[in-house]
Amino acid sequence: MNPKVTLMLACFFITGCAMTYETPKIQNQNFTAPHNSSKTLIVEKAKRVLLLEGFQIQSIDDNSGFISTSLKNWRLTPNQANCGTTMGIDYLKDKRTKTEVAFNVIVDDKTITILSNIQGEYKPGAVDQDITLSCRSKGIIEAQIGNKILK
Repeated sequence: MNPKVTLMLACFFITGCAMTYETPKIQNQNFTAPHNSSKTLIVEKAKRVLLLEGFQIQSIDDNSGFISTSLKNWRLTPNQANCGTTMGIDYLKDKRTKTEVAFNVIVDDKTITILSNIQGEYKPGAVDQDITLSCRSKGIIEAQIGNKILK
């Protein structure tokens, strides 16, 4: 095949993929559960679990029961999150997709709530073809962290 034609087809294909990005249609799923311990104890357990899981604590307020982490590289699967599709193919099935996760943990006298912030980026390797993805959690990663805290 003519190199010019091959180049034009490649450019068309790459541009076409970027233009067909469909954002997730789901809402973020969070984790909320009751606890039977003191607020102070649950906050201490949450700090410990987050640190053991490799998260860096960005801010904490022991009195209000709030913990926020920095983003951490975490390769998520389609079972854990939805970062959208292109031409019907899930971006999380592609090894060129990078995801990072941060958590917010809110503890009151009766419940613990865990919310995630997922940043996604598709990096196919071509110059100027990276795509920032809108990612939504399916609640599984929050439940994993929550269940470890409540053990």
